[in-house]
Amino acid sequence: MLEKLVRDKLFWVAGVAAVALSVYLAFAVFGVQALLYDREVNEDFAASAATPEEQASPSRMPAEQASEPSTSAPVRVSFGDFHEVAHHGTGSAAVYRQDDGSYVLRLENLDIFNGPDLYVYAVAAGDANDNETILEAGFLNLGRLKGNQGNQTYELPADFDPSTYRSISVWCQRFSVNFAMAPLR
Repeated sequence: MLEKLVRDKLFWVAGVAAVALSVYLAFAVFGVQALLYDREVNEDFAASAATPEEQASPSRMPAEQASEPSTSAPVRVSFGDFHEVAHHGTGSAAVYRQDDGSYVLRLENLDIFNGPDLYVYAVAAGDANDNETILEAGFLNLGRLKGNQGNQTYELPADFDPSTYRSISVWCQRFSVNFAMAPLR
């Protein structure tokens, strides 16, 4: 019986079609190819962004320098380290206030497990070790993750409030999964 089945052309055609469909679904629908490589991004950031403590204690400058217009460095208002939720993730996230009052998010030394359809979310919760907390608390979608490794900067929307959005998530939209989380303090 098995010998006859192996010689049957229809058996082989159906088998090849099933394998082809599986490969198509794996790559085109589920995006498994993202698991096979890392994407490193290293964007520059303003030189030596000052912490609030550094901004509070003005340095002594000569009178000539004090009268020149200054371009002060962005002020770090919150910071946190990534921890694993569904997948491996390390690095840090920091929110900076710029001179014009706008905010930016800086991800540094990021090393997140790569996956399909990854985005960066500012989450209105202190921390989350699951998916439901993020969906229930609310979030701002900051855009696609530029790379799963390296240093990158994201402009935050005008309605961003650092007292409301207290954590950063690397989120897989395709499967609604919280890959890694950085609670901000």
